[in-house]
Amino acid sequence: MENNKNLPNRIKILLAYLNENLSGSNEAVSLTLLSAVAGENILMLGPSGLDKIEVVHCIASAFSDFYKNGHNPCFEYFLNESSAPDDLRIADKSIVFLDDIWAASPSVLNRLLEILKDSSFFVAAGSKEADPYKAAEEKRFDALRECFALHVNVNAASSDETFFKFVQNANCRKPDEAQCAALIRSDDMKSWQPKIDKIELSTDAKNLISEIRRKCFDYYVSLFRWKKIIRILKTCAFLNGRDKIDLADCLLIDYAIPNRIVEGILKQKVIDGKLDSRQHIQYKENIFTQQKYLKILSNSVADLKSGKEHLTDL
Repeated sequence: MENNKNLPNRIKILLAYLNENLSGSNEAVSLTLLSAVAGENILMLGPSGLDKIEVVHCIASAFSDFYKNGHNPCFEYFLNESSAPDDLRIADKSIVFLDDIWAASPSVLNRLLEILKDSSFFVAAGSKEADPYKAAEEKRFDALRECFALHVNVNAASSDETFFKFVQNANCRKPDEAQCAALIRSDDMKSWQPKIDKIELSTDAKNLISEIRRKCFDYYVSLFRWKKIIRILKTCAFLNGRDKIDLADCLLIDYAIPNRIVEGILKQKVIDGKLDSRQHIQYKENIFTQQKYLKILSNSVADLKSGKEHLTDL
């Protein structure tokens, strides 16, 4: 039986391998992998041409048992107004990618709702709309949007280096020995789920979530949605080798509800000097949120410096 303390290194090796094959989409890759392990669906945001399907294929390659006898585990479908409910025949697939979901008819969206009730599928859906709340509201399908635990932006290559690396990488490189050992097996998924269930919330995390709930006065976050969010946080804590959700895990809530409430709270805590060294270490060592934290930290320091310079000018 694998020791949970060894998991962080294994996940780091796996993510490094996945990001070799898909440069420039590190955030989308890591959050999609996290969602797949958690058993929660993800909504991928961004205009056409950003290869959201490539992220899904990349994630499929992380699961060693998904490819057997040349069997492709992915069902891919690009939805439009003429799509029919019967087109969604995915019974023999493990991973489902549905692009441009809000272009589909209400009958297809109803069928998708039925599919999402089946926990044996992992669904990644693409949306051209940058705002998933507005898109669902226009279709009157809030219930469907609520089924996706996280909403992640898939961004275009931000530099020449990532651009040329992506366009020249025609095929996924086969994993080496260490990377093969890091791939996720079906036995892993079975043994991990009850362990994830047992992950608890730390006092710091409970206090932060209570503060977030008080600030959610512009919109309603259902108990159903909070349960899905907490499942993501539990999985994040587990894959980081911990038995409790800490503050760093809670940064993921910003990918689940709008207005980046957690980022705002954290940024103010940094500026006010309310994070102790233990909490800083939690943020900096978290596999799935460290990049986001370092960006917040950098912006907070810049804002603090700007504020001091402004006071000096006055």
